[in-house]
Amino acid sequence: MSNFIQNTLSGLKKLLDNNNRMKTISHEGEVGIVSCSFNAPIQTTEIEMFERENNIKLPEDYKAFLTLHNGARIYESIDEDGDKLGDGLEIFSLDEIKEYQEIEYLSEHGIPIAHLLEDCYLILDTDKLMGGDPNYLNIMEFTDLSSLNLNFEIFLDRYIISQGEAFWSWPIYTAENYYRTR
Repeated sequence: MSNFIQNTLSGLKKLLDNNNRMKTISHEGEVGIVSCSFNAPIQTTEIEMFERENNIKLPEDYKAFLTLHNGARIYESIDEDGDKLGDGLEIFSLDEIKEYQEIEYLSEHGIPIAHLLEDCYLILDTDKLMGGDPNYLNIMEFTDLSSLNLNFEIFLDRYIISQGEAFWSWPIYTAENYYRTR
């Protein structure tokens, strides 16, 4: 099992209160309250069966996550009334992956493993996985697919460190254009 995944999640959980909530700070000092929830783990035999059924070998770091939590919601915003808003990162369970694979515009690009922000999906690029490329994680923003040049554990670590912000878009914001894009 990847200690990287386990250490990242353990660090996040240490910051959560007894209700699995925490305060975050985002751009320009905005403070919010978020919730994190984690599904029960899944057995490696179930992962192996999924791989056989889909004729794919999932990456080791992603399988390590599944053996800790078969799905999760990370940094789901909480409004003033205490209601969850449904945003943040939703990492799918294996059953949910099967459901999302039935959506053609997602599955034609690989294996959808998570939903985040408003209309973004994380997708395992099966061609890169079969070719041994360690940068197998893609993001589909609306209908635009692009490589994140990351694997799952690095993405998860950076997402948690950035407190749910779209860290992958940070390089495009400069002192010249940042204020025009707000």
